[in-house]
Amino acid sequence: MKRVTVLLLLLALLTVAGCGLVSTGESAAEKAGEIATFDIPAGYTPDVGMDLAGTVMVGYSNAAENGHIYLIQAPASSNLSQAQLEQSLRDALDSSDTTAAVDVEEVPMTIRGEEVTGTLGTATGQDNTTMRVLTVPFTGNGGPALLLIQTPEASWDQAAIDDFIASFR
Repeated sequence: MKRVTVLLLLLALLTVAGCGLVSTGESAAEKAGEIATFDIPAGYTPDVGMDLAGTVMVGYSNAAENGHIYLIQAPASSNLSQAQLEQSLRDALDSSDTTAAVDVEEVPMTIRGEEVTGTLGTATGQDNTTMRVLTVPFTGNGGPALLLIQTPEASWDQAAIDDFIASFR
């Protein structure tokens, strides 16, 4: 698990450094296809996509609502459980401007025809904004994957989130 955490932190550094392993815009959206096919919610645009040693990560943002969507997929050969992948992503995001989620509840759901247990909680974002944070583990096209949605509580639209998750194929 430490190896994945280090890998995620390295990916974040590569993003900041503008390394050639990082793509933006349309190429980031193409990277997402390596994880799954889905219909991104209105207002979200691709920010970053990268692939390092078989670990694929993509990010989308909604500037108007300060919302973020991240997907990460480890290679099938990593033998990582989805719980380990989720913890690695949480560890990497803990160094961001958003605090760790609290008041977390487990939420049963279906994604890509797979019954999974997501987690939904609240966190404190920039400017002390209360954020809703949803994580959903699933099996991606190339291995264990995780979806993370982070949006200000005032902008949380459960129907739109449900439609987004239902669009995964």
